[in-house]
Amino acid sequence: MEFGWMIPSYTRREVLRVAGLASVSPFSSGIGSGRCAEPPATEDRTTAVGDFDPFPEKVRDRARTLGETVQKSVVRISTDSGGGTGWIIDSGYILTNSHVVQEAPSVAIETFDNRTGMATRVGFHRDFFPDIALLKTDLETPTPLSLARNTHSSPNDVLLAVGHPKMVGNWVISLGRYDCYNPHSDWIEATIPIGDGNSGSPLLTMDGDVIGCVNGTTRENHAIARENRPKTVYTAFPRRLTVATATPADTITKWVSRWR
Repeated sequence: MEFGWMIPSYTRREVLRVAGLASVSPFSSGIGSGRCAEPPATEDRTTAVGDFDPFPEKVRDRARTLGETVQKSVVRISTDSGGGTGWIIDSGYILTNSHVVQEAPSVAIETFDNRTGMATRVGFHRDFFPDIALLKTDLETPTPLSLARNTHSSPNDVLLAVGHPKMVGNWVISLGRYDCYNPHSDWIEATIPIGDGNSGSPLLTMDGDVIGCVNGTTRENHAIARENRPKTVYTAFPRRLTVATATPADTITKWVSRWR
C-alpha cells in the first residue's frame, strides 16, 4: 500500500508564502526558502567551497575515505522525466525526494557496484512538505546509512554529501559546512556544492551519520557590504552564494516510521 500525504487546503508554495518565506532557485524541481527573507539577487552561482573556505588536506583525506564508504550505500534513480539520488535507509528501503518520484510510482535504480533493479514508491508528499519519499526494492541492498540522533550540528561543522550532479558525474563526493536550521521550513542549510541531480542525496557529518536529505538550494543571507567611492578596481562583483537545503533526520525518522 502506498501513502501519498498532503496538507489539507494548502500547496507547499502556499505554506511557504503563509510563513513569510520566499521561493528561490530550485533545482530538479526542488523548492528553495529565503530563510531570512531578503530579495534574491539577479545572479547566482553554484556553491563552491573553495571560494570562501578551503579545507586542509587532512580534512579532505578524511572526507575522501568517508565518501568512498558512503558511495556504496547511494543509488542512482531514473524515471521517464529525469531522476536523482537515493540512499539506503534500511534493508530493501531507499530514501529520496518526493519531487524526484512524484510522477513515478515505480523507478529504475542502479547501485554503486553496477547492479540494476526497480523500486516502488511506498510513501511520499504530493506537496513536497517535507520533500522526502520512501521506496521499496527487491534488489539486494548495500549497507544502510545511519541517521544522526542529533540533527542540529553547530555552525561551520564539516559536512559531506554524495550524489549525481549532472554537471559533474555520478557518485560525486562534495564537502562543505553546516550553516543553520530554519524552523519555518524545517530545513537544514549548508554551504556545500550541490547541483541538478543531487536531489535526494544524504547529508552527513564526518562521523558518517546522516543529518538530512538534500532537497534543493536557496540564497545565503549574508549581506554584501556596499562601497562608497572605492579605490578597488573590480574584475567581478560580489554575489551571494547558494546554499543547500535538506530535510532533517528527525523529520525523516517520523515519516519513515509511518510509511513502513
